[in-house]
Amino acid sequence: MSTVTKRLVGAAASVLLVCGIAACTGGGTVQGDPTTGNPSAGLHTARLSVAEGADAGKAAGRSLRVPTGWRAELWADAPGARMAAWLPDGSMLLTTGDRGTLLRLEPRADGRAPAVEELATGLDDPQGIAVTEQDGATVVVLGEGPRIDTWHYRDGRLSDRSVLVDDLPTGGHGGKFVAVHDGLVAYDIGSASNSDGSDRRDHPDRAVIRQVRLDGSDDTLLATGVRNGEGLGYAPDGTLFAAVNQADNQPYPFRDDTGQYGKRVQSYVDEHPNDQVTRITRGTELGWPSCQPDSRGKPDLLDLGYVDDPTNNPDGTALDCSTVSRTMVGLPAHSAPIGFVFTHGSALPAAFDEGALITTHGSWNREPPRPPSVSYSAWDVDARTLGQPRTIVEGFQDADGSRWGRSVDAVPGPDGSLYVTDDTAGLVYRLTPPA
Repeated sequence: MSTVTKRLVGAAASVLLVCGIAACTGGGTVQGDPTTGNPSAGLHTARLSVAEGADAGKAAGRSLRVPTGWRAELWADAPGARMAAWLPDGSMLLTTGDRGTLLRLEPRADGRAPAVEELATGLDDPQGIAVTEQDGATVVVLGEGPRIDTWHYRDGRLSDRSVLVDDLPTGGHGGKFVAVHDGLVAYDIGSASNSDGSDRRDHPDRAVIRQVRLDGSDDTLLATGVRNGEGLGYAPDGTLFAAVNQADNQPYPFRDDTGQYGKRVQSYVDEHPNDQVTRITRGTELGWPSCQPDSRGKPDLLDLGYVDDPTNNPDGTALDCSTVSRTMVGLPAHSAPIGFVFTHGSALPAAFDEGALITTHGSWNREPPRPPSVSYSAWDVDARTLGQPRTIVEGFQDADGSRWGRSVDAVPGPDGSLYVTDDTAGLVYRLTPPA
């Protein structure tokens, strides 16, 4: 089994292990654009079937838009469903955020919904999760609000809990997300605020990405100026990537003839600043809150530089934005990426087996709202880069901007299907390609 982690959510302040199997989040504007903002092609509308024993809830009678020929099934109901990862025994781990539980979903045959059990309870905002192998043992890595934990997993049970890092800051963007590779655990600590210039000065331990070894040693700073780097994943070349939620309600940053410099302009806010997907190496600086991603002249949103923030860095003295690490892939503003996983080595069809899945939660204050979605970004083996994402799953939002669901994570399954979690409807969907 590869050491590249299959992600899973959150760790526990007070943990109860339940031993047994039971049912148990450019310069140019596109004002008014209600779409995901990414190109999409070859999608069709697939009505959701419902696995036997699952409660459809808000998804009853609904459909999703998926690649042509794919089927869409409401596979499991799991209130608060957030991040997912697969165990070697073929079952799924699922975190539930503020519900404080870690679930195990065991697939069943004959069209039935999986058996769902509470594997651990009493957790403190479990979010990021990953599964890896170490010294012949299956290790579960969990990010909860104030700490990063590990457990050993065997025969449907967790044991040997260990705290790798403790007393991490909470509040604000306080969820902890994780990725594992070659014995290293990458984790994020989000900012305390949206874009307060004093935040970074007063809280230098926030808006960062760090890594620690699986034995808890060598806790090391990797990247700074990362407002909210929830999506973490290792590329086929072994390098770390992050999907970053950028700031909201930012002032117009261009000193041009519009006379809008420093003002809050809704048409600008709706499309800026772009969320980000980019490589993280030791010493990476992503500029928050002094520098905004600048997509002028970049309709594909690739290889973005930065512009000085009018509030926090008007004269460029707080940070020289030309020195900030360029963004490899820009995402449409306010997409709110959460799930991020590379598909290398998965059982997905060839069209999707060498790239990254980016799962977005959708906007909270855009006019109209940016819909939740799943996109696929192809990996260029020679250049070691990701390309422009294209939407492959959508349909959680109605034409009037209301939502019946919100996608959080998308993970390839061992059966060749794509599994998508939804924390609003409290569901997991199975999207299956044609045979």
